[in-house]
Amino acid sequence: MRILVIGHEGFEGRNMMAALHAEEGWHVAGWSHGADTLPDVTAYDWVINLDAELSDKDVDKSIERNLEFGQWLFNECNLHGVNLQYASTCKVYGNTKDFSEHAACHPQTPYAWSKYLLDRWTFQQPLNIYVQGFRYFTAYGKWQHLQGTNANSIHKWRTQARKEGRITVWETAENIKRDYVWIGDVCRLQIDFIKTVKGSGIWNVGSGLAHTVLDIAEEIAEQEGVPLELIPVPDESKRRLRTKTCADLRHLKETIGKRKWLNVFEYLNQ
Repeated sequence: MRILVIGHEGFEGRNMMAALHAEEGWHVAGWSHGADTLPDVTAYDWVINLDAELSDKDVDKSIERNLEFGQWLFNECNLHGVNLQYASTCKVYGNTKDFSEHAACHPQTPYAWSKYLLDRWTFQQPLNIYVQGFRYFTAYGKWQHLQGTNANSIHKWRTQARKEGRITVWETAENIKRDYVWIGDVCRLQIDFIKTVKGSGIWNVGSGLAHTVLDIAEEIAEQEGVPLELIPVPDESKRRLRTKTCADLRHLKETIGKRKWLNVFEYLNQ
């Protein structure tokens, strides 16, 4: 099997490269933005696109990198008969209670819109290949720091505890629930799809469990031996604050069966 990972130097990409290299006899290569030329997909059986512009400060950059590059890559793969996997996001759903892949989407940020538009556009095209999109929920694990300011709260709180001797959490944290999914499980899932799933579509990727943000923060604060301080929700965050995200895994289970997901508290206590 010959695999090209787009965005191989990022958080998801480094974890995926490590998981792929563990597969006996597989040839794995990487490409990231900043290279002198666009990737040549013709030598590969599969391309895995994990590249993304996460910041919402530059709308044009989000559209160019997340949507337009994704469209170009799809066209290249579709033309040359190379199967494609790509990372989408649960943020396409917006603040809703329905997290089915067939639910109406309500994106609230440039990043979420760019991912939603790619999802929508891709499956309006005639497919000559397998195309598998994965809507990641709150992924965590090794190399989270590579996401910088866009890293999730687990990494941010660990860093804050060690630098400032405290953890700050929004006052509403006890009412905010997130589906935390270990990146190692995500990588294993996508490899299993390559091996066994002969079809196209979009699938949620999460643990199917939602934990309160406060519970996670308290666990980290206790482990680090630092106090936890509640702070007001910033005004710019109030408008698009989602109270709960939890993956609806029915479609995933129908496709590949029930799976064992690492619980976030098991990870925190390793």
